Amino acid sequence: MLTYRPAQPADARLYFDWANDPDTRRQSFHSDPISLETHTSWFSRKLVDPNALLLVFTDETKQPIGQVRFERTPVADMPDEIIIGLSVDARQRGKGLAVDLITQGCRVCHDQWGAVTIHAYIKPENQASVHAFERAGFRLSGESGKFDNSGRTASGRAASDKPCLLYVNSQ
Repeated sequence: MLTYRPAQPADARLYFDWANDPDTRRQSFHSDPISLETHTSWFSRKLVDPNALLLVFTDETKQPIGQVRFERTPVADMPDEIIIGLSVDARQRGKGLAVDLITQGCRVCHDQWGAVTIHAYIKPENQASVHAFERAGFRLSGESGKFDNSGRTASGRAASDKPCLLYVNSQ
């Protein structure tokens, strides 16, 4: 059984290691490694940001197995946008745990911010995330250029050639 707790300052290194995992970087919209200095500054700001919710999930032995993060962006004259992000520890992948993290995390998000729509932006090739979000009740809304890098990849192809998929959860 998985449990969660709010992230704490002592979790900075754990989040850093998860964020810089090679598979995590590959599936991120900004795939360059993150420096410890940049991460530490970001993490410290997010812990006190009322528009951020960072959760650490642990297994029955209290070992951290992943994190779910929500970021709320107020949009004038519209409902706030809430974006979910998650990572599962490399040693825990392939066990179907992401669905539980997403489901429990969304429950906490709704408890904190009410009946909000949660957006998940996923690279089309990240089929593990697509399946996890679908199994957790998210539905494909369409494609989005939200994380368009407008630059070029190593192959010379425009980074924007593949928009991300937008999945939504309105439960």
